Amino acid sequence: MSAVPPNSALGIGGYRPHLCCGDVAPAAPGIAWCGANPDKMPRSLSLMEKVQIIRECQRPGATQSQVAAKWELHRSVVCRIWQQKEKLLADYEAGQSNGCRKRGREGKAPAVDRALFTWLKEKRAQGAMLAGPAVKEKARQLAASLGLNDFKASDGWFTRWKKRFNVACEKEQGGKQSADKPTAEQWQCEKLPRLLEKFSLADIYNADETGLYLKGLCGRGLGEKKEKQEGGNASKDRVTVLVCANMDGSDKRPLVMIGTSKRPRCFPVDFRKLPLNYVSSANAWMTGEIFIKWLKKWDRQLCWQSRQICLFLANCSVHPQGVVLTNIQLEFLPPNATSSMQPMAQGVIENMKGHYRSKIASRINVALDVDPSADVQTVLKTVNLLDCVHLVAEAWQDVKPTTISNCFRKGKFVVAEEGGRDEDIAEFDDPLNDVPLPGNMEKEDLVTAVAVDEDLLTFGELTHEELLRTAAAARPEKRACVDETYHNAEDTQESEDDFDEVPSPTNSELLKALNTLRHFSQLEGLGDRVYRSLWDIESHLQNKIVTEKKQSKLTEFFHPK
Repeated sequence: MSAVPPNSALGIGGYRPHLCCGDVAPAAPGIAWCGANPDKMPRSLSLMEKVQIIRECQRPGATQSQVAAKWELHRSVVCRIWQQKEKLLADYEAGQSNGCRKRGREGKAPAVDRALFTWLKEKRAQGAMLAGPAVKEKARQLAASLGLNDFKASDGWFTRWKKRFNVACEKEQGGKQSADKPTAEQWQCEKLPRLLEKFSLADIYNADETGLYLKGLCGRGLGEKKEKQEGGNASKDRVTVLVCANMDGSDKRPLVMIGTSKRPRCFPVDFRKLPLNYVSSANAWMTGEIFIKWLKKWDRQLCWQSRQICLFLANCSVHPQGVVLTNIQLEFLPPNATSSMQPMAQGVIENMKGHYRSKIASRINVALDVDPSADVQTVLKTVNLLDCVHLVAEAWQDVKPTTISNCFRKGKFVVAEEGGRDEDIAEFDDPLNDVPLPGNMEKEDLVTAVAVDEDLLTFGELTHEELLRTAAAARPEKRACVDETYHNAEDTQESEDDFDEVPSPTNSELLKALNTLRHFSQLEGLGDRVYRSLWDIESHLQNKIVTEKKQSKLTEFFHPK
């Protein structure tokens, strides 16, 4: 029988003294007893502290006992926090709760509260300064869209909402906002050098989105396409691509492609087999939800690597500024300075698009040479979304590290000791210099083809319905304890809006093609490496045929004719 402390019948704060050290009574789940010293007062753990404990448990080789000893907690407290990690991380990562609060109570209309906070973050990312009346009016509109006619945005509700989400609304001060904000020149001269001194070149990153017509080529019988800028459905071959790399070009992050098809029929069942990350949205636009998922996944990877980085972003609504990260320091470029300062926009994206257009044009030229009766439109119909995904990934691989580092310097991301290397930047005035020109294509044609989608929108302002849906998705009730993927695993229905779908080849067609390629490699003397690669493909195909045959026999056994 455990000894009873020489206190009253009830312990401090109403806790029964016969509870084991580290156990917490259901009446007050936020208080933890100190495991290292039982005589210490029990202390409450904030959401921020709980997330830090979870992050430490996720480090390679870390045990719950080690983390508990470091935080002077009983192991059962750490175990209980770990069991609730899905909900705790969902609350903290969405930025929809005050990380310093010890209790996580919600208001009477939690959906309105979260959607309003999402809207406020987007507006602040755009540089807007909103006073209390404007925020309360938006809350009334969101409540009306949910049919909550009895909702009242009173002063008391507003005070509790600000405390719950750690919000401080600004007073309307006319033109003071622009005067208080540093100009782009001040930011470059004062803040940027301090950040460059704090991080190494390999730990300084920039990310940017760009619109891309997957089949957009000018001068090849394809007139320049136009897209509706407001409303309507996006073109089926139009995507948004997120490009990210570090300052010395040593790390080009896997691309994120955003299309309209949720599950294209030409894609493999497992999206992780793709050479890039694919996700869908209504207009093939980047959204705050997609961006946060990408950011959080990368932050967890950096946490496992015990690495700290600095990520520079454009100041726009889909790059929320309230995201809580442990290993990524977000720095936002001055508003309206993206075109002159964003490294990815100084030639990296243009270089990647140039390689992609070159690959598409080369494929068209070869097909037209083989079949002179064909035209460009007919050839493009044989190119499906999966082909384009691989070509975009290959084009990103073709972007050289020197190209990326030159673009950083062109955007004035220059370390003090590198200040006198302007000649390299002058040589990089043409980002398409190293792009191979396809046959029958002049440099002017390539420049025009690369510029065909330079004005495409990559994001838009969320509607009330999208705000409510985004806020709800950022706070799931249950999250799987596996690494996130960008597609929805429950969405197994194939998309109906996939463009120019090409049927999958049959096994006999694949075997015939392999025999033809093997014969060609032997005649041309391409070497053992090519021959072994073809043999690996043939072995994979043979295993696939055997597996399908076994499955067919098993089906006939249970359902005989």
